[in-house]
Amino acid sequence: MRQLSRNVMLPAFLSVVLAVSFRSLSFAQEVENAATSESSIEDLQRKAAMIAASYDKLEQLILRMAEIEVLTNPQRAALLKRAAQQSAERRTKKQLTDTVALLVPPAKLKRAIDEQERGLADMKLLLELLMSEDRADRLKVEEQRIRDYIKEVERLIRLQKSAEGRTRGGADPTKLADEQDRIAGRTGDLAEEIRETEEGEKKSEESESAGDSEPKKSAGNNEPSDATPGEDKPGGDKPGEQKPGERKPSEQGEPQDGSKPSEGEQQPNESPSGQPQQGEPKQGQPQSGQPQQGEQEQQQQKDEGNPARKRLEAAEERMREAQKKLEEAKRDEAVGEQEKARHELEKAKAELEEILRQLREEEVGRTLAMLEGRFRRMLEKQLEIFESTKRLDRITPDERGRQVDIQSSKLGFDETKLAVEADKALLLLHEEGSSVAFPETVEMMRDDMQQVADRLASTKIGTITQGIEEEIIAALEEMIAALQQAQQDLEEKKQQEQQQGPPQQPGEEPLVDQIAELKMIRALQMRVNTRTTRYSQLLANSDDIVGQADDEELRASLVQLGERQDRIHEVTKDIVLGKNK
Repeated sequence: MRQLSRNVMLPAFLSVVLAVSFRSLSFAQEVENAATSESSIEDLQRKAAMIAASYDKLEQLILRMAEIEVLTNPQRAALLKRAAQQSAERRTKKQLTDTVALLVPPAKLKRAIDEQERGLADMKLLLELLMSEDRADRLKVEEQRIRDYIKEVERLIRLQKSAEGRTRGGADPTKLADEQDRIAGRTGDLAEEIRETEEGEKKSEESESAGDSEPKKSAGNNEPSDATPGEDKPGGDKPGEQKPGERKPSEQGEPQDGSKPSEGEQQPNESPSGQPQQGEPKQGQPQSGQPQQGEQEQQQQKDEGNPARKRLEAAEERMREAQKKLEEAKRDEAVGEQEKARHELEKAKAELEEILRQLREEEVGRTLAMLEGRFRRMLEKQLEIFESTKRLDRITPDERGRQVDIQSSKLGFDETKLAVEADKALLLLHEEGSSVAFPETVEMMRDDMQQVADRLASTKIGTITQGIEEEIIAALEEMIAALQQAQQDLEEKKQQEQQQGPPQQPGEEPLVDQIAELKMIRALQMRVNTRTTRYSQLLANSDDIVGQADDEELRASLVQLGERQDRIHEVTKDIVLGKNK
C-alpha cells in the first residue's frame, strides 16, 4: 500500500497544481469582470485567500514527500526538491498572498490581476517540472509510434512498387486504377493520422472538401495485398494508434530531467563534495522549466507541420494523378506519376527515420545522465564504507568487542543498500538494451557488493574484504568516466550535425560506443587477474606450481572467479557477434 501511494504521488501533485492553476485563472477573469461593489470585492478576497492557502499546503506537501522519497527514490526526491526551490526562488506563494492584501478595501484591482497572472505563470512552470519525471516513458512510447509509422510507409512503398511494375508490364489499366486508388487512400489515412497524433489537429473542412473533389473509393476488404508474405494487413490497430493512457507528442513539451545543476552554490541534491547528483542539469544544459533543444525542435516541427506528413500528402497527390492517367489509359504518363509517388514515400520514410534518430539521441542523453548520477552517489557511499572498514580493521583483535561487530553489521547493511541501487541501474541498462559489457560490469559489481555485505555482517573486515571494496570503487570510477566520455561524444555529435547536417544513413544510437564496451571488458579481465593473484597469496604454499587450495572458503571463491571468467568470455563473444546492435 505504501509503494502504491508513492506510485500515484506525482500524478496527485499534478492534479493539485492543475486545480490551483485553474482556480487562479478563473479568479483572474473574475477580477477583470468584477464590479467595484463591496460585496464583489469581499468575495474575490475570499477566493484569493483560498488559492493562497491551497498553494501553501502544496509547497509543504512537496517538501514532505521529498523527505520520504529520499531513501527509496532519490531521483524523484531531487526533482521535488528542485520544484520546492523553484517555487521559493520565484516567490509564488508571496505573489498569491499579496493578491489577498491588494483586495483589502480600497482594492487595487489592476495590481491584484498582475500578481495573480505572475503566480499562474509560475505554477505552469512548476507543472512542467513535475511532469518531466515520466518524460523517459513517453519517449519510449513516441519512439515506438514512429517505428510503426516507418513500417507502414515501407508497406506502402512495396505496394507502390508492385503497382508501378504491373503498370510497366501492361496489366489491365482499369484494375490498376482501382488498386492505385486504394494505395492512395491508405497513404492519405496515414498522413491524416500523423496530422492528428503528432500535430494535434484535424484537417479543416475546407481542406477536406478541396482534397475530396475527386471521390475516393473505399478500400473495404479489397485492399491490395502486400508483396511481402507475412506482413500485417490493414484494418487492425493503425501504426501509431494511441493507446489508452498515452499522451500525444504535442503534450510533451516538458523539460528534460536527466541533467546536472550549474556550478556554484550547493543544490539540495548535490553531494557535499560538490559532485553533481542524478537528475541535476549539467553546465550548459537548460535549467528546469526551460525546454531543451530536442523539444524546441519538436515544437518548431509542430508549428511548421510534420515533414513526413507533407511527403505523404505529396505522394497521395501523385497517386491520384497516376489513377487519372490509368483511367484515361495513358500508361506511360501513369508510370511517371507512380515513380514520383514512390520517391515521395521514400522521402517520407527518411524524414521519419530522422525524427526517430533525434528521439533516440534524447533518450540516450537522459539515460547517460541518470546512470552517471546514480553511480556518483554509489561511489560516494562506497568510499565511506571502505574508509570505515579500514578504520575497524586497524583495531587489534584483542581490543575488538561487541561494538566492532555492531559497526561492521551496519556497514554490511549499507553495502546491501548499495547492491539494491546497482540492481536498479542494471534494470535500466537491460531496458535500454544497446550495451553488453556495461550490464555485465554492473552485475559483477552487484555480486561483489553482496559478497562484501555478507563478509561485513560476519565481521570479516580484513584484506580480502577491503580488496573487493577497492575493486568496486575502481569499477564505479571506470563506469563514471565512460559515461562522461559518452555524453561528451554525444554533445560533439550534435554540434557536428548542426554544422554538417544529419547523417546520410541514420541508425539506432547506442548508449556507448564499441570502444567503451571493449574498455569495460578489459577492466573486468584486469580485476579477475588481480583477484587471482590475491587468492594465490592465501595458499598454504604460494610457490606451489599447482596451487591447490585446501581452505573451503577459498575454494568457493575460486569457483566464483572461474564463473566470472566464463561470463567475460561470453560477453566478448556477444560483442564480436554484434548482439548489442
